[in-house]
Amino acid sequence: MDTMEKVEFDYEAHTRDNPPDLSKFRSASEVRRERREAFKARLINHANMEIKHAREMRHVFISYCHENKDVVDKLYHALSSKGISVWVDWDNLVPGTPWKQAIQKAIHHGDFFIACFSKEYNARDKTFMEEELSIAIENLREKSIDRIWFIPIKLNECEIPDINIGEGETLQSLQYVSLYKDWETGIQQILNIMPSKSSDTINKPYKEGDNCILFRSVNGQYFFIPFQEVHWDSKEISLTLSPISSEQISFLCSLRKGKHDVIAFAHQEDAAWVKPREVAQLSTEGKTIWEVILTEDTTGKAFKYRTEKVTFEHLTLDQIAYMRAKRLLLDEKLEASNSPLTQANIFDQMLLEFQIRGDLSSEYGNRLQALTSPIPKLYQHFKTRPETFKRFARLVSILYLKLSNTVEDILQLDLKLLNPKALEVKFKGRRSQLDINKEPTLLEFDGICPLSE
Repeated sequence: MDTMEKVEFDYEAHTRDNPPDLSKFRSASEVRRERREAFKARLINHANMEIKHAREMRHVFISYCHENKDVVDKLYHALSSKGISVWVDWDNLVPGTPWKQAIQKAIHHGDFFIACFSKEYNARDKTFMEEELSIAIENLREKSIDRIWFIPIKLNECEIPDINIGEGETLQSLQYVSLYKDWETGIQQILNIMPSKSSDTINKPYKEGDNCILFRSVNGQYFFIPFQEVHWDSKEISLTLSPISSEQISFLCSLRKGKHDVIAFAHQEDAAWVKPREVAQLSTEGKTIWEVILTEDTTGKAFKYRTEKVTFEHLTLDQIAYMRAKRLLLDEKLEASNSPLTQANIFDQMLLEFQIRGDLSSEYGNRLQALTSPIPKLYQHFKTRPETFKRFARLVSILYLKLSNTVEDILQLDLKLLNPKALEVKFKGRRSQLDINKEPTLLEFDGICPLSE
């Protein structure tokens, strides 16, 4: 039998004959730096994908019992015809899709969740709708109490299940829409509370000479309403408005009915969080005007005068505000902001992203954050009326810049449409005075905001 000869290996001789290539060795600090850079790149990519996802995932999710597919199909087409993106399983789940994960993601990222209840649903012991309701209720519990998101619908005479949604409330506590009694009225009730892709801003024609104020509702819908008179003093804002569309009138009616909501308001060079105090509809000589009195909400004013230091190396509150302004006006992403945080870890990058977005709007639950610029989306609605687009883009920009506490005063905001894909922006704004011994910082830049991807 063959045997193997045992040979001892001489490590010292091998090392002398084959010395290591020191050029291939890297210091521990260099390895750590490369890892930090890799983490940073991954986080920035994640943040930008989230922004892209926020742009693309605006839709309404419809949950239903499959016995009701015919009437739900009718609902699907009624909403789609108004420009609303609707998510239903038969249209969005293709063969091979991991459907549980797809449904969970669609519900989580949806602007609204419509639950279609019926006697057929009540008669079933178990349906896929149960799982969708469970996911939706979990999402509902995380949302502001004033945020309309879950919309119960009755397709026929039935009972809405008494499912707990938190805070001592159940699904039966939510106002439902009855489609079987009056289909057209029910559809209009749904449309009144959700902006369509074609009507986030009103798609009615405007005269180029119209003077408009801007409201941004709790659910993120813009209303550019022509005005006859605006009186804004230190105590209240008095408006005389001439709405020109049913959507604007419906919004003003909602202000009259629910005076508890804090909404965003902009006029000329200023913006404020406001609450409606009085809303009246007046008709004289065949013309209808609306008298609205608003009171400025001061919940967020304390945030304007923050003096705490930001825990970032080389970054100040003013520099973060500068990055936020460039995102709002130029749609600038995090990796393009030339941040000095080249050595930051993943947690600093996450904190920086949240600081850029701004978190003041969480006080009001209306999602007014600098995720991305509002200008490109606005252009899609008004690209056939460039002068109207520029005036409305200016109002929206002022609303975001001021209510995110990016600047205290707008000194210059010039918008010039270069072509269908580019808007030239020249901006100068003054920050809040954080130190009484120093002049407030000026933010100033110019650049191009891309209008299409």
